[in-house]
Amino acid sequence: MAGGIVKEKLEQIIIAMIAGSRNLTLYPPDHPVVKSQVQKMFSEIQALLEGREKLSLAILEEVLVFEGVPFYQPNIAVRDFQRRIEERGMTAVEFYQGLEAQELQSWSQFLLGDAEAIREKGASAWLLEKGIDHIKVRDVREVYNRALDTVSEMFTEVRMGKIPKIESAKKAVEDLTGYVLSYRPALLALTLLKSYDNYLFNHSVNVSVLSLALAESLKTPKADLHQIGLAGLLHDLGKILTPKNIILKPNDLTPEEWEVMKEHPVKSAEILQKMPGVGELCVRLVYEHHARYDRTGYPTLEDGYQIHPYSKIIAIADVYDAVTTLRPYQKPFHPRDAIKIMEALSGKVIDPVYFQQFVRMLGIYPVGSLVRLDSGEVGMVIEVNSQTPLHPKVRIIYDPSGKKLSDTQEIDLAHPQTGAERNLVAPADPLIFDIDFTKLV
Repeated sequence: MAGGIVKEKLEQIIIAMIAGSRNLTLYPPDHPVVKSQVQKMFSEIQALLEGREKLSLAILEEVLVFEGVPFYQPNIAVRDFQRRIEERGMTAVEFYQGLEAQELQSWSQFLLGDAEAIREKGASAWLLEKGIDHIKVRDVREVYNRALDTVSEMFTEVRMGKIPKIESAKKAVEDLTGYVLSYRPALLALTLLKSYDNYLFNHSVNVSVLSLALAESLKTPKADLHQIGLAGLLHDLGKILTPKNIILKPNDLTPEEWEVMKEHPVKSAEILQKMPGVGELCVRLVYEHHARYDRTGYPTLEDGYQIHPYSKIIAIADVYDAVTTLRPYQKPFHPRDAIKIMEALSGKVIDPVYFQQFVRMLGIYPVGSLVRLDSGEVGMVIEVNSQTPLHPKVRIIYDPSGKKLSDTQEIDLAHPQTGAERNLVAPADPLIFDIDFTKLV
């Protein structure tokens, strides 16, 4: 079946899915109208699946794509379908051989369900709970959380004196890389999720994500992205062996304590060297991530030793995430203020050329920034507009009177609706607002 014909048939199926969801608002699930619609969808999908393992739909650069063919001018139903899966935290949907009619009916209920509740639970978890085994989704939160669980398990094994296996970390980085390449804004927004209690784990995942995003924006060969992401994920593995009283000390370390702290890159590299399947490049990047651009960092490098360019990428990600996180000895800085702090470090601690690219990638107001608009509203930046950095996409959280909205609204400051123009005027301090960021990304 030719690609164009398949796309047309798929478009009809999407129309039927949206119609099926709307029917469920009018009729009970066992009503003949609902059952007839489901059976029709089922027959059409079965026909498309003939000779295939699966049918895949993905969102790339805000466009719904089927097998490389974009829906550039989608009809209303296709736009509605795309909006619904994005609202539920997904970037791709796959329908597999073995699909049953009942699963399609549950899928229609999924498209109708509370988007915020589904995002909070995780789209994949929701589908499994409903017994939907032959419809798979890519869920950015699930990918982030899996990486978090992987890091937690590996750090625990090191604490117990074991040498972790690398396979789960490689899989986590492979998934993170896929999202950085196809849906960077959603993953960058998740790096805003900071946990004081689990700082080391969140920081590890965030550094991996930020390193991958910077490396990709620098046009780094794809073959090297996984090594960079893996080094970012495991760069602090040796820190779990540093005494907690040093890690959590709320004031300056003594010279003796600082010498102990400086051992962690070497310890991390030593652990990685003992793990089968870890490449020399990954070990080197971990060893060098605190060496500093001016070579005054740690460990001390021999004369003539060249710091790998990729280590400089991880260093920038490491500094940015650390500066924007609440620590025992510092308050968290707003992303925009963090950039100003890093400007002072440019050419000393961090590479100035890579830093400029990092700023371009994040934008003046990076994804995850809380901002105030000239309308009096407060929102979170959810996507940067590289052409007009002062006009990002924003999710409105508070109305002009300061009331927290029960239903958030997304607006594109670069393309406002007529009569609804807004401008970004200043950053807002997240500490003075009652915001659960886990429900906003």
